Amino acid sequence: MDNPGLGVNNEEGQVLLLRHAGAGERLASPSSDRLRRLDQAGRDDARRLVWTLADREFDRIVSSPLPRSVETVIPIAERRRLVIEQRDELLPEAPVEATLELLAELSHSTLVCTHREVIDQLFWGGVTCEKAGAWVLERTGSLWSPTAYVPPPANVLQRLGRTASVS
Repeated sequence: MDNPGLGVNNEEGQVLLLRHAGAGERLASPSSDRLRRLDQAGRDDARRLVWTLADREFDRIVSSPLPRSVETVIPIAERRRLVIEQRDELLPEAPVEATLELLAELSHSTLVCTHREVIDQLFWGGVTCEKAGAWVLERTGSLWSPTAYVPPPANVLQRLGRTASVS
C-alpha cells in the first residue's frame, strides 16, 4: 500500500502540526479517555507554548475537539485573540482521508492541534512527536513534508538549564 503522500491542493505554504500536551495515562475505557484533560505538566507546557511559538506566523487555530487538545491551544488562542475551530477530522480515530481533506482546505498559516495517532497515520509512523511538540509541515505542489521539529517547551527549558517555572 502506498503512503497517502499527504496529497493536497497545489497552493504552497506551511502548517504547524502540534501534538497535544501531557494528559496523564491513557484511561482503560475509551469513552472515559475521550474526556481526559491536561495534567499539571501539560497545563504548564500549554502556557509555555505561547512563548515557544511566539515567532511562528499563524492566524488560525484548528484543533481536535477532545479536551486535552483544546486545552493545549487555549493560552495561544487567548494571547493571539483567535478562535479555536474544533474539527472531528483531527480525532485519534479519524480516517486519514478525512484529515488529508481538512489539511487541503487550510491556509498556509494555521496551527493544527491533534493526537499521536493522527500524526502516525499521516506519516506512517515515520516521524515522532513528543507531547506539546510540533512539526512544521511544508506544502510543495500536492505534497506535505515535515521539515522542522519544534520540541516541547519543557525540553527547551531543560536544554537551557532552567527550572520549569510558569507565570
